[in-house]
Amino acid sequence: MKYISNLLLAFCMFLSLNSAAQVQDSTITIPNPSFEQWSTGSGYSVTVLFFPLSVYGSYPYPTGWDYPTYPVNESLTYSGMTVNVNTDLPLLKVSNVTGDVPDSSHALKLQSFMLSDIISSTVYGLAASSLDPSLTNTIFPTVLSTGVVDIDLFLPLMYNITSNLGSLAQLMSAFDGLDVNTIIDGGIVLDSVVPDRLTGYYKYTSATVGDNGGILMLGTKYNPTTQKREVVGGGYTVALTDTTEYTPFEIFYSPLSDIYPSTPYIEADSLILLLFSSANNTPQQGSALYLDHLQLWAQEEIVPEDTCSAVFNLHFIDVDTMHATIGWGFEGEPDHFEAEYGVQGFAQGSGTTVGTTESFLHLSDLQPDTHYDLYVRCVCDTDLFGEWAMMTFHTDTLVPPVIPEDSTGIQNFIADGLKIYPNPAHGQCVVHFEKEIPQVIRLYTISGVLCQEIIPSKETIELSLPTAGVFILNCEMKECMVIRRIVSR
Repeated sequence: MKYISNLLLAFCMFLSLNSAAQVQDSTITIPNPSFEQWSTGSGYSVTVLFFPLSVYGSYPYPTGWDYPTYPVNESLTYSGMTVNVNTDLPLLKVSNVTGDVPDSSHALKLQSFMLSDIISSTVYGLAASSLDPSLTNTIFPTVLSTGVVDIDLFLPLMYNITSNLGSLAQLMSAFDGLDVNTIIDGGIVLDSVVPDRLTGYYKYTSATVGDNGGILMLGTKYNPTTQKREVVGGGYTVALTDTTEYTPFEIFYSPLSDIYPSTPYIEADSLILLLFSSANNTPQQGSALYLDHLQLWAQEEIVPEDTCSAVFNLHFIDVDTMHATIGWGFEGEPDHFEAEYGVQGFAQGSGTTVGTTESFLHLSDLQPDTHYDLYVRCVCDTDLFGEWAMMTFHTDTLVPPVIPEDSTGIQNFIADGLKIYPNPAHGQCVVHFEKEIPQVIRLYTISGVLCQEIIPSKETIELSLPTAGVFILNCEMKECMVIRRIVSR
């Protein structure tokens, strides 16, 4: 039993996983999404003087979902006899909830637990004396997944994740260079369908106060060049906090090209979902996450008609008062790309046209504080074109946001060393400081109303935007001011 102590403690470190939308018509199949089907795991007993001694009893779990186990191989002394315990210990505490549930007749309840909650009191009393006290006092979350997690191989990744929390970008960086297939086997087969978002209903009950549940999505794809299954996108939330009523939630999937604009778009072929009863460093014994009616929505498939290929996923790379850099993904092998842009509402054919062989475009000599329409399409030869993809963007205004009255000295307004993505955002974005961590950052509405004031302690933070609209981010550096505009849709 001592064998598992370090493994279990390390597993706890994985739990600090920190956390968008166009309604689509199609969904991707999730196993047992409303938790209507349940299975029973066999209990485990040992024989002492011809009498069975239960180690743990039979337990329920939702059919189609996997859970972590740890191998236990320990010799214990009981009534002067040696008792050999050799089993895979299931690390979960779940319940089949009925009654007032959002969908059908059943829902899932996951609870955080201690070993004394799942091991029989007799065996636990024997084992506790030989275990590190920090293990017997540890509280574990229940974790369910759509893929089989190999905890032994996952341990190094857990430590990496623990040191890279704070945003989806940081979380994704923890998977760089890994062969995920050796760590997490299986998942939901996407079959050329692109995931858009996960929705469902939850309620949460902290055992005392301040606990929270979490959900993590990992999109993966096999890379024949590296011969590894790699993480190519994801999404997560740790915002499943206390509520006594079933509440809808929504988690958006982002490909790496959205998280890191310089990364090419890669379509995932498999998706792994991980559910956590507690998703922080201090889980509470008995905290419970209820889930029901999970739905994984697919993006609408773009099928060009009589075209050579398609452009999709137009997104900001950078924008200021007179310039904008827009990137995009594409399918097929076009010769080049054709773009046309103008002030919002211009008639196509009357705007400014430009061509490029790159999957991004830098626009210059724009007007400040102006909405523009941009159209981009693939060109395969002189007579074969893709369909137009379109986006609207807004240049920054020359007028800075309201500066607090106690500010003194000459302010320098610069745009270097700061990245914001995605922008436009859907209620949440990542702010990364490349050169210097600001002393303080303030988020204003476009009319100058202060929304948030944050003193950052690390290079990357995740920023929540209160509503849809245009916001100004004011970052006070030691010797200058950095100001950027954020759009939330």
